Amino acid sequence: MSLHKEFLIIQPRDHFWVDIYHLMNSIVQPRPIAWISSVSRDGVHNLSPFSYFNICSMNPPIVSNSIFFNRDGSEKDTLRNIKATRNYVVGAVSHETAPKANLTSAPFGPDVDEFVEAGVQFMDRGPGLPRFIAESPVQLVCELRQTVPLGEGAGVGTLVLGEVKEIHLSRGLNPDGWRKGIPPHLLDNVGRMGADYYARTTDIFQMERPVVKK
Repeated sequence: MSLHKEFLIIQPRDHFWVDIYHLMNSIVQPRPIAWISSVSRDGVHNLSPFSYFNICSMNPPIVSNSIFFNRDGSEKDTLRNIKATRNYVVGAVSHETAPKANLTSAPFGPDVDEFVEAGVQFMDRGPGLPRFIAESPVQLVCELRQTVPLGEGAGVGTLVLGEVKEIHLSRGLNPDGWRKGIPPHLLDNVGRMGADYYARTTDIFQMERPVVKK
């Protein structure tokens, strides 16, 4: 086992935030990706991936994701839509759908439907409701619980906390045994790494949780 005893010390406040952004992304990895479907008050559908995503509570289930401001300091369409309608859907990004998810991350204008632009198949749920992502086998139907602004301007994130109201599992996942979880190889999710790198969840291993004898 390698031991590490000498370190370079970096004070984030002394450096440009983009440099710290690249460094932190390469350290905190792999990161799960939320493929978020939302809709504006005017009925324009939006689809975009966010890798600052995780579970933060379970009773009720709450998922978190952080949405940065655009480089010009404006809000991203996804954040604006969620705040306006309080509803959104989170899908999973697999190795197969990763290229399309990557395309939906482009800075399209607020009047652009990323489902159409990236050729992503969808399921309409009715007027004013965010679409299901037909190319994702999992749909988390979320209702906004809280937004926590962490500042304003470029490089600043807004923490979005959403309560999972419904979990939709594709029959292709053989979901009858869902209480034990979905086997990872069926989802084939990808994780976000630093720079332009991604990881697949194909090289996995198991460890039993330790038990303390009393």
